Amino acid sequence: MKRIIRTSLGLFMLMLLCAAQAIAAEKATFIVLPFAVEGPQGFAYLERSVPQMLTSRLYWKDNVEPAGADASAGSPVRDAATAEAKRKAAGADYVVWGTVNVVDQDCSLDVRVKSKSGKTWQYASDAKANQFMAAIKTTSDRINKEVFNRKAEPTGGATASKPNATGRVNQMNPNLVINETTPKEVYLNPHFRYAGGGAGDDTSLRSQALPFAATGMEVVDADGDGRNEVFILDDTMLYAFHFEGGQLKPAGQQPLPKVLDILSIRALPISGNRAELIVNAIDKDTLPQAMIFSYAGGQFTEKAKNVKYFLNVVNMPPAFQPVLLGQQAQPPKLFRPGIYEMSRTSGGVTPGNRLNLPETVNVLNFTYLPGGFDEHGGNKLVTLTEQEHLRLYTAKGSRIAETEESYSGTSKGFLIENAMPGLGRETVTLKDMFYVPMRMLAIDLEGSGKFELLVNKPISTASKVFDRYRFFPQSEIHSLFWDGIGMNLRWKTRRIKGSIVDFAVADANNDGILDLVTLINTHPGALGVNARKTIVQLFPLDLTKTDSKTQPDKTFNDQDAEY
Repeated sequence: MKRIIRTSLGLFMLMLLCAAQAIAAEKATFIVLPFAVEGPQGFAYLERSVPQMLTSRLYWKDNVEPAGADASAGSPVRDAATAEAKRKAAGADYVVWGTVNVVDQDCSLDVRVKSKSGKTWQYASDAKANQFMAAIKTTSDRINKEVFNRKAEPTGGATASKPNATGRVNQMNPNLVINETTPKEVYLNPHFRYAGGGAGDDTSLRSQALPFAATGMEVVDADGDGRNEVFILDDTMLYAFHFEGGQLKPAGQQPLPKVLDILSIRALPISGNRAELIVNAIDKDTLPQAMIFSYAGGQFTEKAKNVKYFLNVVNMPPAFQPVLLGQQAQPPKLFRPGIYEMSRTSGGVTPGNRLNLPETVNVLNFTYLPGGFDEHGGNKLVTLTEQEHLRLYTAKGSRIAETEESYSGTSKGFLIENAMPGLGRETVTLKDMFYVPMRMLAIDLEGSGKFELLVNKPISTASKVFDRYRFFPQSEIHSLFWDGIGMNLRWKTRRIKGSIVDFAVADANNDGILDLVTLINTHPGALGVNARKTIVQLFPLDLTKTDSKTQPDKTFNDQDAEY
């Protein structure tokens, strides 16, 4: 009997091994080569970003995966013979290459796929420059279906990270103030208003208080496991957390050099649905000393240090995908003229093409707002001025608008030389301080092609009297849109007690619902700066239009708010 059992067990294990080998044999691999770009020099970054976008969209875990290291480095490939040689060198089953043509506001995408058996597929798409992502998605969907036999996956919405039809927040959620100019319109359900949220309210999630004052935050899947981490930065440490049961559970930490002044954190997507973390810092001479980290298995690995550039990750047109940008210092000034596209190398970064931007722009204070084709040229360049107003330019660099309100409001600042190009203030106040701009996030929450700009609005009476008082007792996140003349308010959060130091739109607690994630430093009072703590607050976003009969709460009169 024992012999029979052992024999049966052996046969069973053999069957499992054969099945595993069969599954492994079915896995296909591919490489995406640098694309040839025909058009203005400002679009040269598409050589690398188009392959990265296609790689992420063709990745199908355990079925179709990239072969080895990122193949998007090197020179663009234009012919099938070179592509085939690179496929063989990489040992891949498929190779993808192609061309992007940009003429004025029109783009065309030509993509070719070749298998190791010699079969070739060709796909061509045309789109406006601000709709280039649609061409990328259409092409990748066709490749997935026709080349890799992948069926379309159901989605719960244009921006939802996971399908979850039952996980929507309460339609009467009281945390969004909709645009007062159209009070009958309900947007993202009226979750964000000034009033509401009493006992038992579960329309937002607040973490425990962390025993430090934070500087920045990223919410991203850094290790590629399909689960977002929350990375928080303070003056001496980079922390990793996971949300579990409404609380932040520590998942690793990385000490930072105490001799450096830590400024900000940004995430740079890389191949394999992973991301690297970029930490900006300066030394005692106000020279940049950026650091780059990877994260996996609860551990940080320093990939580069002492990078002599201020670094940022900006969604660049026409694809509006993240591109690494850098700018050097020029003592005694802070920034050397010239912002460059940067390539990641094994030892750090290498500068590429210089961007054509107004002189007042630095690598830390701008973003792009995709827009329709109006009399001002569609896409807008949004910058933060010395007085922390939003200034808008057309895609061709013509100044078109500036807000009266001030935004950003970070407390991280340091001394700079006076009369600095692009930074030196013309007024007497704050003439020798530079405050690191907070992120400005352009996002299409509805998936309709209409982008809005999320910005932080600090609120403090004391800061109007004392220009260097930067510990704001209250904050709001404002959603602004271009109305053809200037930036107008679409919605905003209710008053948040404390200083918002960073924010994101991501599924921070991995429940399938997109959240507005705010990183908040508490405000113990004017004399309690050293007692500040950090809280992460999530506001779930219902991405469906709700009952149009729902009216905004009138218990707080916004006209009487003291700014």
